[in-house]
Amino acid sequence: MEEKKAAKGAIRTPKKYLEFSNPFVIRDTTIYTTPAQLVYETAFDDCAVSMRNLSAVLPTLVKNASEMMAINGAVDHLINNALTNLRNEGARIKKIAEDNGIEIGRLNYTNTKQVEAKLTCNKAGQYLQIISELDGLLCLVHSAWFAGFIDDDAKASLERQWRRKMIGVAAEIKNITNRAFRAAGKLAETDGASPSEVDNTSLLNEEEPVAKQKTAKATKAAKALPAEDEALTVTESVS
Repeated sequence: MEEKKAAKGAIRTPKKYLEFSNPFVIRDTTIYTTPAQLVYETAFDDCAVSMRNLSAVLPTLVKNASEMMAINGAVDHLINNALTNLRNEGARIKKIAEDNGIEIGRLNYTNTKQVEAKLTCNKAGQYLQIISELDGLLCLVHSAWFAGFIDDDAKASLERQWRRKMIGVAAEIKNITNRAFRAAGKLAETDGASPSEVDNTSLLNEEEPVAKQKTAKATKAAKALPAEDEALTVTESVS
């Protein structure tokens, strides 16, 4: 009897939970322009988390392959569309310079930023590529401005326009992630699955109003942007 009482009174050892050991790589990147630096500081980390959750966590919750393909397809479309738009704008500026016989040179920058971007999945690297190509486009804009065929207002407009667009891409990716995890959570409750089965690092636990407010701001900013064909101004007299 005494042994049984002692066993009942014994302190139970808390159950230990094994933390996941997730792979990552560090990619050293140089960002020259202030707008691209702002995009990195404002959007990269949150977007990288969203990408990792879409790549590593969501597939464990969503068993329907066609649903996962639809979600990944929406994200891929955003990334590919952003890269295409950046490249098209760069080609447009180069063509205008060539048509006017203007040579665009490479500039130096006073406060370049060396960043060690932590990539936890392939898709995070794709958003880092967007930032790098944005930086390249803005370097081209600045060179054209120095050459004298983009005026001051057009330069400022292009900087603001493309910065907002690329931040908007990250906000929309985050929005897709939130919607996917909310849908997966509701399905898990319907099937009687335990809420603890959802990864604590997922964006499912993020407050919904905050995510909606950020996305709404990004959408509003995008709508306020000038049209691309109106943003670039070529001066009449070129030396």
